[in-house]
Amino acid sequence: MSILEVKNLNKSFGAVEVLKGIDFELNKGEVLAIIGPSGGGKTTLLRCINFLERAEEGTMKVKGKVIFDGENKRMTEAELRQNRLHFGLVFQ
Repeated sequence: MSILEVKNLNKSFGAVEVLKGIDFELNKGEVLAIIGPSGGGKTTLLRCINFLERAEEGTMKVKGKVIFDGENKRMTEAELRQNRLHFGLVFQ
């Protein structure tokens, strides 16, 4: 079972598509590096995973439990806080 599973994550800012169908799984013991050019969406992806930005589509699961489903856009502040507990983020 994967620790983190991201499927079809999409995020736009106006007409600019920043994340287009991002898919990946992270299993226990694995390390994932996100690399790419400036403006490529790396920080936006991390901000979506950490609920600092809201993706428009896709799903995210932690240990098999759905923590984000783009079909269900409503999330209470309590749910957001609970889901953020799964992640840490250190900006450069």
